[in-house]
Amino acid sequence: MADDEAPAEREPWRESVLRGMLTVAAIIVPPLCALAMFIRPSPRSQMDYLVLGSCGVLIPLLRLAPGFTVRRRAFAVIVVLFATSVYVLAKAGFAAGVAVSMVAIVLMGVVYLGRRLGFVLIGLSAAAHVIVGVCVTRGIIVLDPNEVDPMLMQNWFRMAATTSLLASLLALLIDSVIRHVEASSAAATDALGQLRVAYERLGLLHGRLEAAKEDERRFLAHELHDELGQSLTALKLRMQLGAGAGGAAADGTGEAIALVDNLIARVRKISVDLRPPLLDEVGLVPALRAYLDSQSALTGVTMELEEGTEKTPLHLENRLPADLEIACFRVVQESITNALRHAAAAHIQVRMVRTADRVSLAVHDDGRGFDPEAISRADLAGHLGIVGMRERVRARAGLFRLTSRLGGGTDVEIDLPV
Repeated sequence: MADDEAPAEREPWRESVLRGMLTVAAIIVPPLCALAMFIRPSPRSQMDYLVLGSCGVLIPLLRLAPGFTVRRRAFAVIVVLFATSVYVLAKAGFAAGVAVSMVAIVLMGVVYLGRRLGFVLIGLSAAAHVIVGVCVTRGIIVLDPNEVDPMLMQNWFRMAATTSLLASLLALLIDSVIRHVEASSAAATDALGQLRVAYERLGLLHGRLEAAKEDERRFLAHELHDELGQSLTALKLRMQLGAGAGGAAADGTGEAIALVDNLIARVRKISVDLRPPLLDEVGLVPALRAYLDSQSALTGVTMELEEGTEKTPLHLENRLPADLEIACFRVVQESITNALRHAAAAHIQVRMVRTADRVSLAVHDDGRGFDPEAISRADLAGHLGIVGMRERVRARAGLFRLTSRLGGGTDVEIDLPV
């Protein structure tokens, strides 16, 4: 019911269309009424002049009536026009375009005030024709034969003018709707264009942010590995020399050396996690294989890398662009992390396919899986790993797909243009 009760409030464009309808009716209806009153084959009664004159005056007044909403004024216009059309039908039968006027009124009701009023008007129009027909055939209402006499030129002139005015009314009303539809379509197209531009700019900003993050990670990894790692190694060597000299603190030196070894290992692990050196040195596939091997050895989970049959050799001279390599590596890294942290997987498979113009990656685990519809809830809870993967891929005009089901594992698939 709410769909039909307040279409004007629901769709703001209807108000301007209703204003146009009232304007058109205020311009066309008075000449129609004057035509019916003064271009006549037989004398009019005082009631005829009262009804037709009232209609010709009320329609323009309703267009300018203060204190009423546009929708209420439009409703009043439709009621006045319909009542006048029924009166003319009872006086003249099918003459002077009465049926056309009723069709126009029904169309106005359907287009501007909703289907419910339109169907009500259709029912009332049919009932009016049937009731007038019964009254005429039983002699209750007597029609003037001069109103439909084809031998009278006045009837032809009146019919031509009436039909032309009613056709103009219909044409202007329909044109008003078409113009608003075209304007709405143009506005929607413009909005989509602006949204597309904004999304492209957002993608560029996201790409620059990711590039800045990777540069910072590369710098930190270099500092940790080359600077702090070397300093710790030098400290370890000096402590070993001091212990070999048989100093008084030789017993405690062994524990200090073990602590330094642990620090060196942790620094190396942090450095590799920040930016795997193999990725810059030899490329994506060796870096992925080394990463999977290290994670498998660390966690005991079986991991394997499979290169598809459509691949091309990924040697140094045929490597992917650096931003694509790091995007692919980060997607695999995040997928592996999620599978180990949340899925309790026992086996993880990474499959890579490289063609001349695309690279595809798929990560499958046999873990507990989850409900993909819960991703949005997970995002709200702060688990942004999946969102990060998806946006990283979309920023490079790629395709991202995640499928999972409870107890059935998870698949993460990406496809990126080269």
